[in-house]
Amino acid sequence: MALDIYTEPEEIDLDTLRHLGPLAPLAGTWEGARGLDTHPVAQGAEDEPYRERLVFEPIDPQANGPQLLYGLRYHQHVNKLDEPLTFHDQVGYWLWEPATGALLQTLAIPRGQVALAAGTAGPGDRRFTVRATLGSPTAGISSAPFLHEHFRTLEYTIAVTVNEDGTLSYEQDTVLQITGRPEPFHHVDRSVLRRVAGPARNPAAR
Repeated sequence: MALDIYTEPEEIDLDTLRHLGPLAPLAGTWEGARGLDTHPVAQGAEDEPYRERLVFEPIDPQANGPQLLYGLRYHQHVNKLDEPLTFHDQVGYWLWEPATGALLQTLAIPRGQVALAAGTAGPGDRRFTVRATLGSPTAGISSAPFLHEHFRTLEYTIAVTVNEDGTLSYEQDTVLQITGRPEPFHHVDRSVLRRVAGPARNPAAR
């Protein structure tokens, strides 16, 4: 019998918030001023405190034939504590497949880089991790020529934790191969945020 890769599920619950599993606590708007970014500079490494705003918005269910994904569209905006110029801007999606526990993060930054990171998580997990690796056909990283040549991203990992006190925290490790340096550099970001607004429902469920 041929594998059916075309037929979508007959019944799909349109209320995304009911089916986000481990992503459900993220839905809404978060702010924090307790971030710390360890990034490369010519002299070695520098620690930079930062503040940020993270917005997670439920999207309608997405079907790849029989595969059904529920998810959040997100926007991360980061500033240094003493500077109005954007320090980091990132958009993408967090996706979860209830049938398998597959967890995906797509991300794009306006410096010429995109990635798809993957992991697994159970519906009640309060901590989860996704990872992308350069060259992977299913969880990979693609960079524009300058970044690929001089700040090549070998691996990206982010671990997200929903804490008992209601805060959201993450630790992100981006491993870079930098021109002129023999050893890979670990560009690390850590932050703690508090929710300042709850989520809206996805368009089809309104």
